[in-house]
Amino acid sequence: MPSVIVSGDTGPMRAALDRIAAIGRDPSAVLSALGNSILNNTRRRMEEGVDPRGVRWDSYAPLNPLYASTKEGPGILRGADFSRTGLYGSLVKQVRGNSLVWGSALPYARIHQLGGVIVPKNRPALTFWMGDKKFSRKSVTIPARPYLGFTQEDREDVMGELEDYLARALRG
Repeated sequence: MPSVIVSGDTGPMRAALDRIAAIGRDPSAVLSALGNSILNNTRRRMEEGVDPRGVRWDSYAPLNPLYASTKEGPGILRGADFSRTGLYGSLVKQVRGNSLVWGSALPYARIHQLGGVIVPKNRPALTFWMGDKKFSRKSVTIPARPYLGFTQEDREDVMGELEDYLARALRG
């Protein structure tokens, strides 16, 4: 019966497999890099004023015209200096064990993502200014303007990052 015998040093192959296994045992560096990519995509969508599906926020949740006439800053969900302030500037990512989470800890982050109704806590009405006009309302409805999500672009970026990490592990 014919056979083929290959002999040689399997050390480099074992070392490459050990490096790949190390990524699986502690994926924190990979997850952190993936988080940077996802945050960059999220911020770019915010700059474009689109949700994770690519739908413009103003197409389904237009600004109140009076509010829009006096709004300052570069756009919806971005502060005057959107690189440091407001929801845009508050986005962070965290690696928790084998998981990656991203978002904002600002108290108003959730209502912008999901929408909802704001009611007064300690007073009979909410009081606020728009333009030079004072308003009092028993409630205010905030439309959802989703900014967090995991898109096809994010998936492609994640796969590219993972391929790069694995290629580097194989090369050593």
